[in-house]
Amino acid sequence: MDPPQQLELEYQESTAYHEAAHEVVCIAQKIPIREFGLRIDSKGHGASHTYRRSAGDLNNTETDVREREESIVLLSAGYWGQVRIFAEIEYEAIAKDQNQIDELLDEMYPHKSEDWRAAKDNLSKKSDRLVAKYWPAIEALARALWAKPWKPQEQLPPIDMGWSDDAVEKSLGAKEVEAILKPFGLSPIILADVAGTWVRPAEI
Repeated sequence: MDPPQQLELEYQESTAYHEAAHEVVCIAQKIPIREFGLRIDSKGHGASHTYRRSAGDLNNTETDVREREESIVLLSAGYWGQVRIFAEIEYEAIAKDQNQIDELLDEMYPHKSEDWRAAKDNLSKKSDRLVAKYWPAIEALARALWAKPWKPQEQLPPIDMGWSDDAVEKSLGAKEVEAILKPFGLSPIILADVAGTWVRPAEI
């Protein structure tokens, strides 16, 4: 295999670590995951089907702020997981995550104000610490995803459309994620898509 092909293969594999980091940090924060689990394509794109806060609700109660902050930590984890094994990540790989992070920050602070930048930095550092703490679990999940064969992409709900322009994927369902992470003391809360965009069971 020539160097460009090897580099492309390594980048494809690093995408599995990106999505695994999203998934594990979500679970570590006791945020539910969706039944579809996580997936990557052969072009370096991926999707981790987790619940999280989306921009649009401008309420700023203590609960609203906590949901946004936990979601920012979750979104930041993809970069920290991927950069550990592939240092030369282009901005395109994290652009969507970063845009979603910025939108959530904009609902709490004036755009790019001192407080906005401080919150982004602090939450990114928290995400990095969680990725380091749960790295063995992230690595196990990423390796399991990467070991899967390429297959035709599954038909997903409209909310997930557009994650890839490829025809093939590797994927792990939520139950597979649960089995892989059990030895690491992580127990995902798996909820059907009908639960909504953000949900946290009352008993947690």
